[in-house]
Amino acid sequence: MKRLLPRVLAPAILAAVTTTIGGQPAVAMEPLTATGLIEACKSHAIDPQDSGATTCRAFIQGYLSASTEIIAAEDRPSLFVARAIRTRTGRLSAETEQKISSRYCLPRAETINALIAKVAGLAPPETEGATAESVMLTVFENHYRCEDVIGK
Repeated sequence: MKRLLPRVLAPAILAAVTTTIGGQPAVAMEPLTATGLIEACKSHAIDPQDSGATTCRAFIQGYLSASTEIIAAEDRPSLFVARAIRTRTGRLSAETEQKISSRYCLPRAETINALIAKVAGLAPPETEGATAESVMLTVFENHYRCEDVIGK
């Protein structure tokens, strides 16, 4: 019985410790919802140092870093240049192919605050299970499609 007690209590103690480290409850590990992201970005306009504002900023920066479909508008070669490279070398590098096929182009002059304002300006989705990623996709579809950005 004495040996069994540490085996039973150890997971419970570990769970209690991990939920209180840094004052963050275990729910902090739940995925961010669309409504949660929009509300967090709205709080950024009120107080950029607020925890919601920090959540908004961190999510957007992480989304930008993780996405393979978003590039700087200036880094996307024109279709003419891509065709010229293909005809001269026969093949594009994987990096160049990715740049050409990227769906969204973010102008270098665009700031994180402008992205936050666009997210905050969205109406919360009616779908209860909507994700924060779907909010970002909506913003990029509405404002940053390469065809629209480069064509301007």
